[in-house]
Amino acid sequence: MNTVEYAGRLADHPLGRLAILIVGIAVLVSAMMFYPPFGTVVWWAYPTMFVLFGAKELYFHGGDSTLSIVAGSLFVLGGISRALYQLVPMDEFTGTVANLVPLFGVFAMMYAQHYRENE
Repeated sequence: MNTVEYAGRLADHPLGRLAILIVGIAVLVSAMMFYPPFGTVVWWAYPTMFVLFGAKELYFHGGDSTLSIVAGSLFVLGGISRALYQLVPMDEFTGTVANLVPLFGVFAMMYAQHYRENE
């Protein structure tokens, strides 16, 4: 049995998937503990991911419908607001709004994907 067959067999079993998840989390946490600059990469990956997903949505599906434009724009705005939340101290209300904008973008993208699949 080679490595690819073993990995496929491990991924087919539910406990194997759980083991892969636990090992992945352990590798990520140990990398953040033993290589501190990696923590900064993980810290800024969250808002960067939102901006990139929003740009992807606008680029690939922006002309499809108004809902796709709204979803992409909310993702970009949510990534920017989350980055500002990480940079600038905010009060509770402003921080809550900054963290809720990406959530509204997620719901808008789910609706846009739903309507795209049902057309």
